[in-house]
Amino acid sequence: MSRSFPISAISAALFITTAISAAEAPPIALDKFVVTPSRFGISSQPFATGATLTAADLAALPQLGEDLYRTIARLPGLAADDFTSKFWVRGAPNAQVLARFDGVDLIEPFHLKDIDGALSIVDLPSVGRLDLVTGGFTAEFGDRLAAVLTLESTGGPLLRPRTSLGLSLTGIRASNQGNFAQGRGRWLAAARRGYPDLALKVQGRDDELDPRYYDFNAKVEFDVAPDHTLSFHLLHSGDTLKFKKSGDPDLNSDYGSDYAWARWQGRFGENLSGESVLAFTHLDWRRRALGQFDQRFLLDLLDDRDLSVVSLRQDWSLRLGEKARLRAGLDAQSAKANYRYDLEREESIVANGVQATVRRSLHAKLAPSSDDLGAYASLRFQPFARLVLEPGLRFDDRGRAGDSELSPRLNAALSLGPTTLRTAWGVYRQSQGLHELAIADGDTTFRRADQAEHRILGLEQALPAGLALRVEAYQRLSTRLRPRWENLENGYNIFPEVQTDRVRLNPSRGDARGVEILLRQRVGPRFNWSGSYALARAEETVGGRDLPRARDQRHTLYLDASYAPSPVWRFSAAWNYHTGWPTTPFTYRLVTLNNGRRVIVRSTGEPYSIELPAYHRLDLRATRLWQLRRSQLTAYIDLFNAYDRVNSYGIIRDLTVQGTAVVVSPRPREMLPILPSAGVTWDF
Repeated sequence: MSRSFPISAISAALFITTAISAAEAPPIALDKFVVTPSRFGISSQPFATGATLTAADLAALPQLGEDLYRTIARLPGLAADDFTSKFWVRGAPNAQVLARFDGVDLIEPFHLKDIDGALSIVDLPSVGRLDLVTGGFTAEFGDRLAAVLTLESTGGPLLRPRTSLGLSLTGIRASNQGNFAQGRGRWLAAARRGYPDLALKVQGRDDELDPRYYDFNAKVEFDVAPDHTLSFHLLHSGDTLKFKKSGDPDLNSDYGSDYAWARWQGRFGENLSGESVLAFTHLDWRRRALGQFDQRFLLDLLDDRDLSVVSLRQDWSLRLGEKARLRAGLDAQSAKANYRYDLEREESIVANGVQATVRRSLHAKLAPSSDDLGAYASLRFQPFARLVLEPGLRFDDRGRAGDSELSPRLNAALSLGPTTLRTAWGVYRQSQGLHELAIADGDTTFRRADQAEHRILGLEQALPAGLALRVEAYQRLSTRLRPRWENLENGYNIFPEVQTDRVRLNPSRGDARGVEILLRQRVGPRFNWSGSYALARAEETVGGRDLPRARDQRHTLYLDASYAPSPVWRFSAAWNYHTGWPTTPFTYRLVTLNNGRRVIVRSTGEPYSIELPAYHRLDLRATRLWQLRRSQLTAYIDLFNAYDRVNSYGIIRDLTVQGTAVVVSPRPREMLPILPSAGVTWDF
C-alpha cells in the first residue's frame, strides 16, 4: 500500500525498550493477567483488572446526550463525528465491531438509524463494566473483523433498593435496583425516553425532522446455588422519525429491537467454570417515503424488513494446575429475515444532446434463512514465570454463503516488573449478516465472509508519580472484502439509495496500520488527566488504486482532565484534534442541448482523493453534588464545542453560471455548533 510507515521498525523499538527495562519480578497470576493488547476497560471498581477508567471518571467527562458510545469514542484508535454514535475503530466501520451486553450479541444497537444511529440503545448509567478490544481479540470472539465491545450491567448486593431519576435537555431516564431473598436475588430495571428536538432547533432543522426514541432494559438474577447464578434479561428499543421538507418527499420510519435471554454463570469447584446464554432476538426496519424532489421527480418508496434469531452460546474454562487453563466453547444460531422493497423513482439524464426524465423501478421480496455454527478452543499457559501464551483456534460455519473456515490466533504477554509487553496475531472473519443485503442497490446474493489478519505489539509501562504509559503498533491487513455502496458527497442524506453520488466500491485488499500512545495520571481523588496520540493510515485498493477509508485520520490527539476542588464540585474538560477526513472532488460543466438550452452536468472525481480541513473541539462540564439526608442530588452543565469551531464532514457546492463557465462556490457541510446542555439526577 502507498504512503505507509514501517511497522517493523516500531515493533523493533518496542522490543528493545522492553529488553532494557527487564528486571526481576514476582510470578504473575495466570487467571487475572491480561494477555490481549488493544484493550480498554471501564469499571465501577477503581482497581479492576485492566481498567483504564472508572465509571466515575467516565461520568465526569463532558458528554453529548449522555450516550455510552459517544463517551468512549475518545479512546485511542476510535473516530467519530458529531452526529452519529457509531465510532470507527482503526479505520473500520462500527458494523465490524461485536457488541455484547450481559452475554447477548447486539445487532445494530442504535437509535435514529435514518441519521446513521445518533444514539446507542444501551443507557450509560446501566453499565457497570465495559471492555473494548480494538484488535487482536482471542478465539472466543468470532464473526467480527475489527473489535469487540463487551458490556455488563450494574449489579451486586445493596443495603436497600435504589432508585435513580434523571432529567436533561435531551431526555429523561429512570432506574430501580435492589435485592430479594436475603440478597440471593437481585433486580435492575431502567427506562429512557429521548427528545432530541433541542439539538435540531440549534441546527435550524426542527421544521424538517421529528424524531422520537425510547429504550428499556431489565434483569432478574438469582443465586440458585453457591457459585451458580441464573438470570433473565429483557432489552427493548424503539424509535420513529418523520421528515418533511419543501422540495423533498416525506418520510415516515420506525425501528424496533427486542431481546429476551437467559444466562447461567457457574463454577464447579476450583477448576471448572462456565457460562450459557440462550437468546431470542427480533428487529424490524420500516421506511415509507412519498413525494417529489423539486416538485418534479417522483419518489415512491417502501422498505420493510425484519430479522428473527434464536441463538445459544456455551463457554467453558478448565484450570489445568497452576500453569495452564483450557477454554472452549460453541455458539449456534438459527436466523430468518424478510425483505420487501418497492421503489419507483424519476430522475433527469442528459444523453445525445437531450435532457429527459426517466422512470426507474426496483421490486424485491426475499426471505433468506441461515443456520450457523461456531466453535473455539484456546490454551492459556505459562512456559516461564513471567510469560503467558494463549494460542487458539476458531471454526465458523456460516450457512448463508457456504463459509466454513478455521481462524488461528495467538496472544502473548511478558511481565517485567513495571513493564508489560503484549502481542497478538490472528486471522479474523466476518460473514455478511442476514439483514445486510444491499437490496436497495439491487444486491440479492450473499457473499463470502470478509477476512483480515491482525498484527499487534504493545508496551505498557508504569512510571513514577502515578503515570502510566501505553504504546501500541498495529496492522490489520484485509485480504478479502465484500463490495459495498457509499455516498461520496453526503453520507447523511435521508434518501441515500437514490442520490447521484452513490457508487459501488469493490476493494481487493485493505491495510490499516498505526501507532497509538496513551499517557495518563491519577493524582489522588481530586485530579486526573490523560492524553493520547495516534499516527494512522487506513487504505483500500480499489480498481488498482489505493484509496483512504472514509474516516482515515493521519494524526489524532485527545486531551482530557478532571479536577475536584472539593467533594461536591468537579470540573472537566476534553479537547480533541484530528486531521481532516478524505472527501471526493466533483467537477461541473455546461452542456448545450439540441434545442439550444444549456444544462449543468456533474462528473465524479477519484473517491476520497482530497482532504477536509482539520477538526478540533473543546468540551466542558461542571458537576455539583448535594448529599441529602437519605438521597443524593447531582446536577451538571455541559458545553459542547465550547469555542464554536466550524467543523465539516463534507462540502456543499453552490453553482452559478458566468458566460460559458460554471463557477463553484464551496462551503462546509457543518457539524454541530456550540451546544449547551444541563441535567439533574436524583438518587435515593
